Amino acid sequence: MTVHYRSADTATLDQQFDAMAAMKVTWVRVDVDWSVIEPVQNRLNWGASDALVDRALAHGMRVLLVLAFTPPWTTSRPDSNRVRPDDPAAFANFARVAAQHYAARGVHHWEIWNEPNTGKFWPPAPGVAEYGRLFRAAAGAVRDVDPEATLLIGGLSPTYGTPTADVDPATYLRRLYDDGAAQIADGIAVHPYTFPSLPTSRAQRTTGGFRDLPALHDLMVQRGDGDKKVWITEYGAPTGTGAYAVSEQDQASTLLQARQVVDTWDWAGPLIYYELEDGGTDPAEIEQNFGVLRADGSFKLAAIALIDTASGVTLFG
Repeated sequence: MTVHYRSADTATLDQQFDAMAAMKVTWVRVDVDWSVIEPVQNRLNWGASDALVDRALAHGMRVLLVLAFTPPWTTSRPDSNRVRPDDPAAFANFARVAAQHYAARGVHHWEIWNEPNTGKFWPPAPGVAEYGRLFRAAAGAVRDVDPEATLLIGGLSPTYGTPTADVDPATYLRRLYDDGAAQIADGIAVHPYTFPSLPTSRAQRTTGGFRDLPALHDLMVQRGDGDKKVWITEYGAPTGTGAYAVSEQDQASTLLQARQVVDTWDWAGPLIYYELEDGGTDPAEIEQNFGVLRADGSFKLAAIALIDTASGVTLFG
C-alpha cells in the first residue's frame, strides 16, 4: 500500500497503520522525497519518512522506498521538484546518505524516481539517456553502502491515448535496455492503471496497463532478464465524480481482481495498491480520490473488502 505523510498527528498515523494491519498489508511504499528532506543544502530532516517507515516496521510490514524529486538548490529550474537535478552526482550523494540511513533500519528496497516515462514526472519530456545516467549514479551510490539493496527502475506509467510526450512502458523499457541501464536494475516497477476498466477487461484506454504486463515480462526474457521480477508498485482506481472515476464497488473489484491475477504470475513481484487514504475532499479531482480510506479516515468499500478477504489466507500489499 502506498502511504503519503499528510498528518503529523500521532493518533491519525497509528489509525492508518492499524487499518493496514487489519487488511494484512505486507508492503508499504513510502516517498523519500529529496525536496522535503533536504530543502536547504546540508540540512536534512527525515521526520516525515521516518514516521511512516518506523510504523510499518513496527507492524511487521516490509518497506519500499521511492527515491525521487529535487530541491530547488540542485536545479536551474527551481519552479518544480519534479525536474531532474542538473548533476546526477548530487542525486547520487543523497541516495548514498538515504541508503545508509534506512539500511540501519533494515530497509533495503528502492524505486528510483517515479514515472520517468512521463512528461509529468520528467518534464518537459522523457529522456531515456538522462534517466539512465540518473539510475546508474543512484544505483552505484546505494550499492556502495548497502550490498543488500534491491534497486528498481522507477515505476513506469501507462499512456492514455492522448497527445503527450509520454512514452509507453514497453517502448521506454526497450530503450533503457539499449541504453544499458535496465540490465543493472534488480527489477522493473510499473504502475499499470486501467481505470475505469477492470484489470482484465478487453476494453482498455491505456497502453502499458494491466493486460500488457505479460508482454512486458516477455521483453525482459528476450533481454536475458527473465529471472527478474515485475513489481506493481502502484495500482488502483479513483472514486468520486471526476472523469474516469469509478464507483466504490468497482474500486473494490479492481483491487481484488488484480490480486487474483497477480497470484497466477510467477514472474510478478509485490502488488502495492495506490493508495491508503484520499489526498483531499474534492470528488471531482481524481488525484484526490484513489484512497481505500476517505480523507477523514473512514473506510470505503475497498477497505472493507480487503479486510474481509484478509480474514482468510490471502495477504494484500
